[in-house]
Amino acid sequence: MIRRTINLLLLFCCFLMPTSLWADSSGPGRIRLLLNKPDNKKAEFSIHFRDTASGKTIFDFNADRSLKPASNMKLIISAAALDQLGPDFTYQTHFALWRRNLVVLASGDPLIGDPALAKRRGGDIFTVFQQILQQLRKRKINNISGDLLIDDTIFDDVRYHPAWPASQANNWYRAQVSALNFNDNCVDIDFTPTRPNQPVTFSLNPNTSYVKITNKCITVNSGSNKLGGLRTAPLGANNITLIGKCRNPQTIYIPVDRPSAYFGFVLAEYLLRHGIAVNGKLIIKKIRSDQGALPQPNDLLLTHCTPLRDVLRECNQRSLNLVAECLLKTLGAHTANQSKSTSTARQGSWQTGRLAVRCFLNKLKIDPDDYKIDDGSGLSHNNRLSARCITSVLTHIARKKNFKLYRESLATPSVGTLAKRRRFRESVYKDRVFVKTGHITGAQALSGYCRTNSGRWLAFSIITNNHKNNPTGTIDAILKEMIK
Repeated sequence: MIRRTINLLLLFCCFLMPTSLWADSSGPGRIRLLLNKPDNKKAEFSIHFRDTASGKTIFDFNADRSLKPASNMKLIISAAALDQLGPDFTYQTHFALWRRNLVVLASGDPLIGDPALAKRRGGDIFTVFQQILQQLRKRKINNISGDLLIDDTIFDDVRYHPAWPASQANNWYRAQVSALNFNDNCVDIDFTPTRPNQPVTFSLNPNTSYVKITNKCITVNSGSNKLGGLRTAPLGANNITLIGKCRNPQTIYIPVDRPSAYFGFVLAEYLLRHGIAVNGKLIIKKIRSDQGALPQPNDLLLTHCTPLRDVLRECNQRSLNLVAECLLKTLGAHTANQSKSTSTARQGSWQTGRLAVRCFLNKLKIDPDDYKIDDGSGLSHNNRLSARCITSVLTHIARKKNFKLYRESLATPSVGTLAKRRRFRESVYKDRVFVKTGHITGAQALSGYCRTNSGRWLAFSIITNNHKNNPTGTIDAILKEMIK
């Protein structure tokens, strides 16, 4: 009788218990409890998880709310590039002799002289210059009697996005965007301390006269170890002042003005150091035909190729902003045929790139209210994406035959920005988490693919804005709950 009474009381209590607590035993239920914590309740979230096979929503929370996506914008740009340019797309930068001139026909390749890619290929940032030198020597050419002509008109000449603060143009991750790029459009400055209260010594890579250095950085043996470089005119000069205090050897990376000219200047210096002078001027102008061809007749020295696979990896794993912006302008150059003029239609810009991405999203029938594309990297605070928009793109790509190429471009616990920040290091997440991280002031995001304990693959997106404290822990906890 007593046992029956206790059972009846338990049953009665169960009926009185709020139904929300029953749901808390599941991953989605625990996520909702997590989002109800005081810190998280004041922040904005847009979250969506869907099964990549069925497309069915597994969990959502304000999934249609459009927020600042930070670097998760790169997922959209890289997906559009893979879809519209195709997996076999390759950047081709041509170097040729034409009349008495050395000609460079730029393609928008963001990775010429990129140090990380050069190291992976077993070379250095000067490899392409060395190859040009070899071709000139092969032809027994000891000097270029004409000019060094650079055609970078496949992109427009708006090199710094109008939404990026000019005061931040000294940051390497805001390097100018050009159709001809070199060393991530930065000069690397190595600092070496000397004696206390004395100026540091420094060296440049590349060692170039393209920049003018004023050294005001002082050696210290204790205290602050903060140093930097400032351009006196952030968007119009290459006069760099070294500032701060230096205790230990360090390296900083300062963006240069006019990257195409930077490329040409360093190329001419390299050739001269190896015995071949360019007697004429460095001239940047349109040389190609309206169809994009080199002027005839010419002697093609070299075609430097960078496959889309490498570009996607640097965009998503390393989150290199320059790559994303070049991809966006490349989309504009190759797919946004908005003008009757062939030459105008083929020019890449932020405007034509946005048109190309909108065409891609329209094809997927994504609601235009779910997104706003301003730049390619996510640096602009004018960008907006909803979590549902991102998972729609991720699910679309997951069903394509070139999905492996896209997924391999993403960060994992062992490579890219996820490994750099030491997230999801536990062995249980190996080969199960493929993501794009994202962070700008006031916004953080994590989106990509995960495999649950039941073996189901999910496309997901977690975006948060206006979080009072660092939301990384919350974001990671949400994903881990869905993986369980």
